[in-house]
Amino acid sequence: MRESRLMLVQYVTAVVAVALVSVHLIMQGVLYPYTFAISFGNILSVYRNGIYAVFLEALLVVVLVHGFNGVRIILHEWRQTAPWSRWVDLGTVLAIAVSVGYGTRTVILAVFGGVTS
Repeated sequence: MRESRLMLVQYVTAVVAVALVSVHLIMQGVLYPYTFAISFGNILSVYRNGIYAVFLEALLVVVLVHGFNGVRIILHEWRQTAPWSRWVDLGTVLAIAVSVGYGTRTVILAVFGGVTS
């Protein structure tokens, strides 16, 4: 993928992340008392709400793509040889895939009852 496209991904994920994180903080920090929002039973009930589980999955993907792409950009600025660039790009894709996979596993376990309160 061209660097200009990857920078566009960085900008779009930044805007989307601001919107999603804002909604998440409003729903969990403003609408509920904070001590209730962080209770384990409440967190499980939030994950078991299908719409909110999809929202949390989208938040996970957007934040991880934005974060790892930012690290990729920093590593490209640090060193600019062709082999380095290939390894950084491959490592970024693998890091995103592993992180999203593990986060999705957490969401699936919570949604389908793999975790109980």
